[in-house]
Amino acid sequence: MASIRRSGLDAIPWQFDLTTAVVETLKRHYGTEDIHAALEDHIVSVGAQRPPGLAPAPLVQGVEPDEFGVAWRMDPEDLAVGDCGHIISPLREPSLAGYDFPDGNRPGRWDHVPATRAQHPDHFLLAHGYGLFEPGWALCGFENYLSYLAGEPQFVEEVTEKLADFSCQVTTQLEGKGVDGIRFGDDWGFQDRPMLQPEVWRRFFKEHYRRIYGEARRLGLTVMIHSCGNITALLPDLIDVGVQVVHPLQPEAMDVEQCQREFGKDLSFWGGLGSQSTLPLGTCEQVKTEVRHRLKLFRGGGYILAPAGAAPADTPAENIAAIVETAQEQLGKRG
Repeated sequence: MASIRRSGLDAIPWQFDLTTAVVETLKRHYGTEDIHAALEDHIVSVGAQRPPGLAPAPLVQGVEPDEFGVAWRMDPEDLAVGDCGHIISPLREPSLAGYDFPDGNRPGRWDHVPATRAQHPDHFLLAHGYGLFEPGWALCGFENYLSYLAGEPQFVEEVTEKLADFSCQVTTQLEGKGVDGIRFGDDWGFQDRPMLQPEVWRRFFKEHYRRIYGEARRLGLTVMIHSCGNITALLPDLIDVGVQVVHPLQPEAMDVEQCQREFGKDLSFWGGLGSQSTLPLGTCEQVKTEVRHRLKLFRGGGYILAPAGAAPADTPAENIAAIVETAQEQLGKRG
């Protein structure tokens, strides 16, 4: 919190999103099952549980959908790369006829959170929120959804409003649970630019995001967003709608120094270590050099040190350990 507020800062915090394969590698490296403790991760994450009594029927054998009716089929070749698979979408046409939208007011989604808070009293407790763009294309299929943005705007507007209602309803239930912040995930970026023209993003989504993020801030939560890719063109809009922290700041896609220089007064950044470059492909010394650069650049705060997205499956354990060792230098534990 001190880093986000840029006051009373004793050290830049650090955090890790890790693919399943890297977690297993780190267990062997550290000789422990408790990787979170071994890495001295400053953030503990909690996701919403499926409400009691809700059990959607499988779409295909062995694949259980979420309450939107969306399922991800995970094959071995998917796990060899990361933790995403093949999506199975319930809407085949640009219509909600016959489709029952899930009820965000159903209780029980966050009943497990107070126990997590009690177990980790001195960590930043982060909830995962619901976005708009990714759930929208998950419902329809990615290519279909992009075509609907162009040719079926009324349908997209209807879906987006319902998704925003759902997100606000789920977020409201976090009140009094002891959560510090909430990260909403929506990947808007290609490697070199937003997937949508900024004016299209503003037309369909901006005011709905303002409503979603406003509900979180009403509860006193720090509002964080995740979007892979280059979203530099959207950063002024994100500031306008109430975002406080942007993740993952991919150095292969965004100019880290430019982001800090032009937007660091209004935004904190979380990430910045090359998950497509330095972490899987670099040496330990190259990793340490990149970490030291980020710590120096953000020495006044407004930063959470982390891989720019989940460290991919081929990341050496030594490179993850090098991040921790270098970050600990701030506290006089190393070097």
